[in-house]
Amino acid sequence: MRKLNLLKAIIDFVWILALITIPFLLLFIGYLTSSNEPFDIPIKMNGVEITVLDLNAKIVLFFTTLSYIVVMYGLYLFKKLLQLFKLKIIFDDQIIFHFKRIGNLLIISGFLSGLPAFFYKVAQGEIKIEIRANPFLYLISLGLFFMVLSEVFKIAKTMKEENELTI
Repeated sequence: MRKLNLLKAIIDFVWILALITIPFLLLFIGYLTSSNEPFDIPIKMNGVEITVLDLNAKIVLFFTTLSYIVVMYGLYLFKKLLQLFKLKIIFDDQIIFHFKRIGNLLIISGFLSGLPAFFYKVAQGEIKIEIRANPFLYLISLGLFFMVLSEVFKIAKTMKEENELTI
């Protein structure tokens, strides 16, 4: 139970920091996308460095911000999931639903941030093959993990119900 409390404390801390940064991020991205003035500070998001704010860069910034908000909603659902675990609600439809929803959100977030960044690099002529860790792959993998976890909990719930009927 200590590990669960520690995980919940860490997630709560990250959640509070995210809530503080989201309004500033939205204002900053809103300013950048609506402004036609050149921005001299390079911006690096998800491994893509943006130095010139053309239409392609603004689209990438918009989708990356949207991806961040989707991940924050997934983090909110994860907080709810941990609260249910703390209440010892384990094999419940809510748990299965939250796992599946978090998985879907992480996959959507991966595509929202990965595809525009890829097309931006293509538009800039920066095609190169790199074998390295990629946030796109991490999000997709983590999303698939949560979806598999949802299926495991669904099977476990069914087995628990069948076991209770035989007793």
